[in-house]
Amino acid sequence: MGQLVFGRWGGALHDCRKGAEVGDVATKDLFPPDWGFPDDVVAVMCGKGFLLFNEAFNFFSMMREYVSQVQSTYCCGKCLTGLKGTKMLLLTLDKIAGGKGEKGDIDLLDRIADVLNDAAKCSVCQSAGELVKDGLRYFKDDFLKAVESGIPDDSLTFSAKISAPCMATCPCHINIPGYVEKLQEVRYAEALEIIRENMPVPGITGRVCPAPCEKACTLANMGKPSVPIKILKRVAADYEMLHKLKPPMTAPALTEGAVAVIGAGPAGLAVSFYLNQLGHEVTIFEALPVSGGMVGVGIPPYRQPRGVLDRDISVITDLGVKLESEQRLGRHLTIQNLFDKGFKAVFLGIGSHKSLAMGIKGEDEKIRGVFAGGIDLLRDLNLGKVVQIGDKVVIVGGGNTAIDCARTCLRLGAEEVHIVYRRTEREMPADPVEVADSKEEGIHFHFLTQPLEILSEDRQIRGLKCIRMELAEPDKSGRRRPVPVEGSEFEMEADTLVPAIGQQTNLDFLSPDDDIDTTRWGTIKVNSKTMMTTRPGVFAAGDAVSGPLTVVHGVAGGKLAATMIHEYVTTGKCTPSKELLMDEVLALVEKQGQVRVTPRIESRQGGTIHPNKLDMRERITTFQEVEAGLSQYGSYIESSRCLRCFHLVLAAIRVA
Repeated sequence: MGQLVFGRWGGALHDCRKGAEVGDVATKDLFPPDWGFPDDVVAVMCGKGFLLFNEAFNFFSMMREYVSQVQSTYCCGKCLTGLKGTKMLLLTLDKIAGGKGEKGDIDLLDRIADVLNDAAKCSVCQSAGELVKDGLRYFKDDFLKAVESGIPDDSLTFSAKISAPCMATCPCHINIPGYVEKLQEVRYAEALEIIRENMPVPGITGRVCPAPCEKACTLANMGKPSVPIKILKRVAADYEMLHKLKPPMTAPALTEGAVAVIGAGPAGLAVSFYLNQLGHEVTIFEALPVSGGMVGVGIPPYRQPRGVLDRDISVITDLGVKLESEQRLGRHLTIQNLFDKGFKAVFLGIGSHKSLAMGIKGEDEKIRGVFAGGIDLLRDLNLGKVVQIGDKVVIVGGGNTAIDCARTCLRLGAEEVHIVYRRTEREMPADPVEVADSKEEGIHFHFLTQPLEILSEDRQIRGLKCIRMELAEPDKSGRRRPVPVEGSEFEMEADTLVPAIGQQTNLDFLSPDDDIDTTRWGTIKVNSKTMMTTRPGVFAAGDAVSGPLTVVHGVAGGKLAATMIHEYVTTGKCTPSKELLMDEVLALVEKQGQVRVTPRIESRQGGTIHPNKLDMRERITTFQEVEAGLSQYGSYIESSRCLRCFHLVLAAIRVA
């Protein structure tokens, strides 16, 4: 990519073309020195402005493509100004491009653009007017040349993608305003169809997604409650499930090469779904007796009912994806064995199921009442095993797993449950809603507290020795680093201890013969643009690659891997796609355009209509789902609040 030649971004202007006036470069310092776009990108056009990296470029042809995309694909058609205005713009631009233009058409474009700017009701159609005005002001010669001789033939191609602040923040880039709009129109099936384009397990993510999209919601950045995007996704998924509707996807003809998928977690389910839709025969091999990965065994039923998970999985298996349980890699099968059986590619979605140790005195002494980790407790619970706890339970950690363990122990009969966390509540990575619910249920929190030693008698835990902490300067994670307060040691009484400070990937199944490299963090090494490991034909994604993240991160990695596996199996190549290039462009546009993300606090999340919850006294005695979702009326009210702040991003790409 060359240097920025011209840019208009919001109110900032940068013009370094030959003959540009001095005044035109007065705001160039407002631009980043290096946008970082891929080398093939010559220009970027979107509602935020226009960037040009090659002076030998014709603005008119890109403007025509932008208006064409708006008119044919992204105009909602709900306001006459946007629908008719963009249509008139396109007709006029087409007339000019076809060599039939007149000088009066330039004035006509200017007048139409003014109308769109003043009267169009959403940002997509308004942007078309704004960019036409830019073109007529800064690239008028290109328009005049087009009137005289039409559009010159050039060696560029265009790629477009829609985005919005919420979409850009979602790892899966779900078309959130699109499905929210369908819910407003009470078109649940169409809303779910849009969701499944990028999210094949909507029932799951409608419940347990941390909803980063809601942090970027424009309403939240205006100081108002965000649109409850997560719960609205659940509304669409639950409508299909509760009404026993058949999903619209059909089982395709499986004519492409067979693919083996290791692990039935979010990444494995996603890669299987999208490979199936691309025509591949897919077999999932799952080590556990139940499917779902960490969602299936690492989240308690009061938050993620098993029936909802089974529904999402059955939608995928009903399409022809095979699922074999209790097949552990390294014990029942090997990577080479799978290739020998005729699989053309192997995907590793093994997750991170191994609990991290606290590294404190007494942890390795096999003391009764001390769990190996929070994930181990939750796994036993979800597999139907007997989980024995005492009356006074201490959980160590500040993430969702720690909160899940605490609320689970309460439901298992503990009289007191305490959470010990070494930072403040502000730094807790757990979902604020879960934290608030746990407080309501009577969970005790001890912030700025660090465990030092497990105290025991006759190999039975009796308590925990701790020390008070205070916050110093931020560490590499960006959070303020906790440091001990000298002389502040104290003891906590406990008969059960559950460490829940994190997980890691168990890579014991790998052997030198597998030719798969790992990172110094204990994860599988992959090419981040293709998801292929160091062994050709073996791909990986999810927690095994990134370390423990969220369901949506796993699904996003699985979808990308499906695209790359399909190309590898069908062509023998594995090159980043144009869609991936556009994702990179979008990410840079949002980053450099400074999409605001608000702290996810209770007063600015979850919308204005709060879903019903089980009464606190009832819910602590049962694993029944706590939150009931939204009614049809609530769904309509909340979806109607969406501002539809789409913006179209168009990239001009140099043809090789």
